[in-house]
Amino acid sequence: MIRTAHRALLLTVCFAFSSAASYAADDAVIVGQSVALTGPLAESGKELSAGMKAYFDSINAKGGVNGKKITLVVKDDASLPAKTLQNTQSFITDNVDVLAGYTGTPNVALLIRTKKLKDAELPLVGALTGADSLRAPFGTEEKAAGQGNYKLEGDAFQEGYIPQLFHIRAGYGDEARKIVKQAVSLGMQKIGVLYSDDAFGKSGMAAVTAALREHNLELASKGIYNIKTGDVKESVKTINQAKPQAVVIIATGEAAQSFVQQYRDIDPGAQLFALSAVGYKSLVKAVGAKAQGVGISQVVPMPWNSLTPVSKEHQKVMKEFAPNVSLTYSTMEGHIVAKVITEAIKRGGINRAKMREALEGLKSLDVGGYVVNFSDQERRGSKFVDITVIGKDGELMR
Repeated sequence: MIRTAHRALLLTVCFAFSSAASYAADDAVIVGQSVALTGPLAESGKELSAGMKAYFDSINAKGGVNGKKITLVVKDDASLPAKTLQNTQSFITDNVDVLAGYTGTPNVALLIRTKKLKDAELPLVGALTGADSLRAPFGTEEKAAGQGNYKLEGDAFQEGYIPQLFHIRAGYGDEARKIVKQAVSLGMQKIGVLYSDDAFGKSGMAAVTAALREHNLELASKGIYNIKTGDVKESVKTINQAKPQAVVIIATGEAAQSFVQQYRDIDPGAQLFALSAVGYKSLVKAVGAKAQGVGISQVVPMPWNSLTPVSKEHQKVMKEFAPNVSLTYSTMEGHIVAKVITEAIKRGGINRAKMREALEGLKSLDVGGYVVNFSDQERRGSKFVDITVIGKDGELMR
């Protein structure tokens, strides 16, 4: 079902969302999304976009917001930072009102380093990244930060407080603390890490190390892999030398899948954890029964939970406006991102100049059991983290 829905979504994107310029109108607010519809983050990217579109469609079906429709313009970047930069320049040229739902830490970091968002005074809401380097608190002094091997005219950006980024999800530090707390509560003291040699991997690695120190623990072992090859064979051996009781997987796509497959072969008893960026359905499909027991941190409420108001709302919206798309954590995240933007529009964010002010006014916004808190000095909207586990039937359990 998901595969069919993804094809339908991609066709819609190719047909309807080729240019923001063709949608520019006084009675519409234009939302630009550069997202991975192909590449290693495609599963999450498609679902995130589908959740956003379904919610906006539900609002437009009721007449929009204060007489304005919301148009989502989607461009595929295949998880490539350079392509994200190109897409964003196109959005800037076409005068979109706000950006939302971008995917990938290196992709967003490149936008910051090149000052695209700053120069255009263009807000980006709900990017699919938990990098703490992109969440520095207000007043933080800028400093150079190395960002891996995706070089483009240099290999660093100035990190610090970034007023253009409005984060809906918790950071990797929040996820790491939750995972480490869970592992320690189960009596695990020796914890290893697999991480990629890019901004995502380095941010996650730093977060896990910091979380361990809060429990007076040091990293038992670590293994780094090259994102260009995705080869984790040597990392598996290196990490296993210390025989860790648990391993935190800071990887996505095929690299995460390969690691679970190979590590289960040499140490089936180790507890494996992954950050929220891992798509559990593709993991189960790739490794089968070996995925059972893998813990995955989540940064939004469970979409199938009938007790959480935003989950019930999401179920209703998807059933009516995206009936062929299965509910996932990524569709739920897209729903929340779209709902936050819609609320900002209600409060006057009808164009680029007014959007930032409207977003800053969303203090302690309860979207239905999930609170988003922004201000003129706060961009970290949530610290919500939950831990789920892949069950024997391949579905997630709490």
